Amino acid sequence: MEGEKIVYILGTKKGAGKTTVLNSLVRECEGCCITSVGMDGEDKDSLTSEPKPRVAVSTSHFVLTGERFLNLSKFEVLDVFSYNPIAGHVVLARPFVETNVIIAGATATIIKQLTEKFHFSRILVDGALDRLVHAGVLDGAKIFLVVHNVGPESSKIVKKIVFGSKLVKPPREIEAVFNGLEGVWGMTEAGQLTKIADSCLTIRKFNEEKFEWLYVSGIATGSVLRLKDRLKICLANPLAVVEPLDDFDNIYTVNRIVLEKIFINRSIQRGLLRVLRCWVEDLPVEIEDALSIEEV
Repeated sequence: MEGEKIVYILGTKKGAGKTTVLNSLVRECEGCCITSVGMDGEDKDSLTSEPKPRVAVSTSHFVLTGERFLNLSKFEVLDVFSYNPIAGHVVLARPFVETNVIIAGATATIIKQLTEKFHFSRILVDGALDRLVHAGVLDGAKIFLVVHNVGPESSKIVKKIVFGSKLVKPPREIEAVFNGLEGVWGMTEAGQLTKIADSCLTIRKFNEEKFEWLYVSGIATGSVLRLKDRLKICLANPLAVVEPLDDFDNIYTVNRIVLEKIFINRSIQRGLLRVLRCWVEDLPVEIEDALSIEEV
């Protein structure tokens, strides 16, 4: 699978500890590539001005970041990707020496291109809170989630990722039919395709009874997901749902994601571990106290 070596590090709030987890993974992973769909590794947060942990790399690592954030005396540029108005050209680089680095500028398209052109031991992606859907664009991607508390916002994010992780792939012949389609499509039992709308947000009334499958390439609304009682639904992105359902029967995805590990800080909120175990009881997810991560 194209995303089987990609790990997205996600958090339920700013300052939850994503960069600490990222640095721990980097230290354990030679030959990996590090990048971010937001901005990480700067001295202070660009919005809150609060201090942030640096991102440390060695000569055994690669970085995908904006050229404007690289000290070119410490890095060798290996490839150049598209231009970003904030970061400049996004480049793949390798450090000459042990150093800190700011990582920013990655997009879903660039990460996909990276997987097609290079073979790393792993690609570690520091995910931005407002760009959760990035973690659902490659088949087989793994997710490490840092949970700060069990408040409403954290609950919403955790439930969406748990929902996405429970979805399985459709039969191969069905996946092949949907490959490359954009928009919302219906497919009859005989395999005939009909485009219903460009997006779930623009769907007008249609006769769902004539279709066996409904394919959604973008955002999936609750009203569309609830059609699962009458037909099978296949999503391109398992995280592009407005509101996840408790029942995921008859819902599939072409991009399978795996919630592999959750990091928590039990000292912040009591009862967090108990609540999380209830949420992920059907998934083989490891839960670890973030305080056990040794900083160097």
